[in-house]
Amino acid sequence: MQLILLAGVFIATLGVIVGAYLFANRRALAEADAVRLRLHGETLINGPQTILKDDAVSEVPFLDRLLKGRDVTDVINTRLQRAGSAQNPGVFLLFSALLAVVGLALGARAGFLMSVLLAVVAGFIPWVWLGYAQRRRIAAFDAQLPEALDMMSNAMKAGYSFQAATKFISEELGAPLGTEFGRFYDEQRLGIDVRTALVAMHERIDSLNLKMFVTAVLIQRETGGNLTELLGNLGTLMRERVALRGQIDTLAAEPKLSGRFLSLLPVVIFLLLGALNPTFVAPFRSSTAGHYMLAGGVVSCIIGYMIMMKMARIDT
Repeated sequence: MQLILLAGVFIATLGVIVGAYLFANRRALAEADAVRLRLHGETLINGPQTILKDDAVSEVPFLDRLLKGRDVTDVINTRLQRAGSAQNPGVFLLFSALLAVVGLALGARAGFLMSVLLAVVAGFIPWVWLGYAQRRRIAAFDAQLPEALDMMSNAMKAGYSFQAATKFISEELGAPLGTEFGRFYDEQRLGIDVRTALVAMHERIDSLNLKMFVTAVLIQRETGGNLTELLGNLGTLMRERVALRGQIDTLAAEPKLSGRFLSLLPVVIFLLLGALNPTFVAPFRSSTAGHYMLAGGVVSCIIGYMIMMKMARIDT
């Protein structure tokens, strides 16, 4: 009976999350359906059409009025762009709040402190995913950039201009680098100057390698010089940085593994004690003081893990 109840709670929670996602993205989904029908030779026009950029923060009018113009909204929007996500800040915050409510409900039976802790952890999950997606996208961009610089250098030797070479790269390479260079090419064709378009691309991809490329190109455009040779040397430098980064990651693998092991060790010991001697850990589950101690232990493990990973991380 308890298993059926838990399954019902899971299905209901999943339904609420899916329903909230469909409601928050109803306009984007409707536009996707219209495009799909148009590709099949049909038309579906709902309301007046416009070519203006949609700057809405959320599809929900209340959230749009609440979040538009806020500093936190700009920060979230920037991080979503760097992560390559098409979501708007309103949907992201709504999903975080929904997960926090789910965590609060799941921890209600374990006491107030545990429910608040679960709510904070669940609400923070989208932020953790956002940071992971951003780091993964930057790593993929950095892996493609040396090859792109070589292709750009060879294209310019063959007679292409700098702008035409960026279009060539956008057609030959996949995301994320091909997408970003294609956007840069489209922006400068629509009248945005090269400096502004390059700086905007660097803001969307917070990469040190891209910053080196943008800086080198802007300096060359002001002072002159052989851009083809500059791009070739820059690609060689980036490959050397990648090799150095690999050596550093190899040396830092041991302290990172030790940090993960030490962070999981208290959890493993607690679970083993609970399995071997349930009466020994029973006060932690049945008393308010035990709940506070468990919450403090979890927070301490998380803080310790973050500190150890920060110590083992070396920027290059």
